[in-house]
Amino acid sequence: MSDPVRIGLLGRGTVGGAFVELLAERALAVEAATGRRPEVCGVLTRSGGDFGAILGRSELVVELMGGTDPARDYVLDALRAGRPVVTANKQLLAQHGDELLSVAREAGVQLRFEAAVAGVIPIVRTIQESFGVTDFSKVFGIVNGTTNFILTEMATSGAAYAEVLARAQELGYAEADPGEDVNGADAAAKMAILARLAFHTPVILSEVAYEGIETIQPDDLAYAKELGLSLKLLGVAERIADGISVRVFPCFLYSGHPLAPVKGPFNAVMVQAPAPGSKAQPRRSLRSVWC
Repeated sequence: MSDPVRIGLLGRGTVGGAFVELLAERALAVEAATGRRPEVCGVLTRSGGDFGAILGRSELVVELMGGTDPARDYVLDALRAGRPVVTANKQLLAQHGDELLSVAREAGVQLRFEAAVAGVIPIVRTIQESFGVTDFSKVFGIVNGTTNFILTEMATSGAAYAEVLARAQELGYAEADPGEDVNGADAAAKMAILARLAFHTPVILSEVAYEGIETIQPDDLAYAKELGLSLKLLGVAERIADGISVRVFPCFLYSGHPLAPVKGPFNAVMVQAPAPGSKAQPRRSLRSVWC
């Protein structure tokens, strides 16, 4: 048996607990693919654990605490100690991403955050690596599964927003406090991250304009259906004449739009860029959709 990869886990709430279970289920598959078996060597929660001791034992740190305090300090300390960090913390990245990435570069370690955006569809790595030198003109999509589920159910059943939200909570698609999902803040944080990656420029959450779906009524969706439209909460980041625009808003889509068929708690992201080759070539879309 190979020496294990020792993982220090920060946070063991709903996501952290699921991570531990998933890691145990797939440890042998990871070992077969990489040559080493992952193993949690210590867990830090808000009520227990010693961060210094966990950091000392670990080779890799996984941060699933959420929020920015004390997660930011822990992640910075881990990076400075030479530990690669994996995080699903979109708020941390949206507010302190440039600082974290700078420290990671200085320490010569990786900061990975695919799970922070769009339900772990492979958009972060695709932008960073597959399209690393692409001059994007636009990145847009459905980046919050909770709101997409709610809008889909309202359109299908004709039920009111409050009724469908309660169902989403029962099914585990919405948190007990769904505020950041339904008011657009969650999607805004994700779009700030995607905009930074796509356009290589700092974008912080306070610069992203957003609105949510709390005021959407069944009549709005019924009217859209009559016109052959669907309603989605879209996140859009694009180049404009004097800079970059990043925003989140409910939007009607025509039936032929590639994002229109995306229903339920699913996410999808599209990117738009120039055609490869000469600048004289006409622009075209490079469209990628993952669900």
